[in-house]
Amino acid sequence: LVIEDQEDLAELYESSLKRAGYKVRNAFTGEEGIAEFQANGADVILLDMTLPEMHGTQVLREIRSINASVPIIVASAETSEQLREQCERLGVQDYLAKPLNYDAMLTAVQLALESPPEESELITLRLSSRVVQQLTEIDANLERAIAQLIEERDSKAGKARAANDEE
Repeated sequence: LVIEDQEDLAELYESSLKRAGYKVRNAFTGEEGIAEFQANGADVILLDMTLPEMHGTQVLREIRSINASVPIIVASAETSEQLREQCERLGVQDYLAKPLNYDAMLTAVQLALESPPEESELITLRLSSRVVQQLTEIDANLERAIAQLIEERDSKAGKARAANDEE
């Protein structure tokens, strides 16, 4: 699913993706994209950030509330670090700067489709800014930061059990 308000760009993305063998549907507003995703789903979403009436981050949040694991690739001329971090926290697979390198776009789509999404559940947490800051120091994607902490804890617990077994 391509969500892009500039019809000429949407058509270019569509033709490149179709030449690579993908089936493509276009939506030209955030509302259209959300409705299309609700009605028909998607294996991967290519999402612009500067959409009319609804910013791409709001579209991203809405899609995440429907499906927490669908791969989303952002394609945007907005390249602020703050926006990139916000997209990372919302679980974006990749962030491509416009004008797009079509080979990079095709590679991003291929990688998104090759790594199947994990079973996941969308959970809303209220975290203090101090905790968020500490987590983003581990990884800008909060989900990956928490997963890394859990893996480290499990690894330490396994080593402690092994040490106790040796005694």
